[in-house]
Amino acid sequence: MASLAVQAENLVKIYEEGTRALDGFSLSAFEGEMLGLIGPNGAGKTTTIKILVGLLMQDAGKVTIMGYNTLADSIGYKKYIGYMPEAPALPEYLTTVEFLGYVGRIRGIEKDALAKRVEELLRQLELVPKANDTVATLSKGMRAKLAFAAATIHRPKVLILDEPLLGIDPAGQRLLKDQLAGMARSGCCILVSTHQLDTAERLCTRVSIINRGRNVATGDLAALRSQAHAGEHQTLEEIFLKLTEEAGMPEPEMPRRKGLFSRRVS
Repeated sequence: MASLAVQAENLVKIYEEGTRALDGFSLSAFEGEMLGLIGPNGAGKTTTIKILVGLLMQDAGKVTIMGYNTLADSIGYKKYIGYMPEAPALPEYLTTVEFLGYVGRIRGIEKDALAKRVEELLRQLELVPKANDTVATLSKGMRAKLAFAAATIHRPKVLILDEPLLGIDPAGQRLLKDQLAGMARSGCCILVSTHQLDTAERLCTRVSIINRGRNVATGDLAALRSQAHAGEHQTLEEIFLKLTEEAGMPEPEMPRRKGLFSRRVS
């Protein structure tokens, strides 16, 4: 059985203005799987990711990554994770090779191994022709592939991606999907937050649906169909809409009962 790589337990996050972004959110992800995190806008997906990678601190709850309690040891677990945000900010004055070299040195990769790893990534992601071009000259799709290379340069055990396919052409998307599939086969745990439900359906081993800061359902397509009482031909999109609609409904009001000591007044 695959080992647990990421566990979030009863996370609560309340922003200063009173917005409750997470309201008891829990999640488990295992080595060698791709877990999709999907939900409506404002459901809590990005807040969850920022807590997992250490950019935010939860108000309550616990996160464990590769056996590390992220609050008890806020540094140790980070050597195991790679992170690609939705809108990565890359240094435009560096060339592609310079940027990857910089990230690799921060990650503690030795000089000779780093040169080989940069060469490997440039080849795999079809960035060789842009190796000596500055980031400022790269297209949006090229920047996304470069950000992916930076997130994976140290071969992370846990890879966390926020909308990784935005702005990438179909050929580039296929390239990244192939890379992700290969990483999962090698044992990497991959969490992907996305609005592209068809991509999540085809790419991910399991999917977690988040709504109003809670985990509404987690499972493969068959398990989600069962939970939603859906037919075997219903798509993830149809299941998603049904479960999030049900999760957003107010709880039915219980009928009022007379008190045990109430008496009829004549």
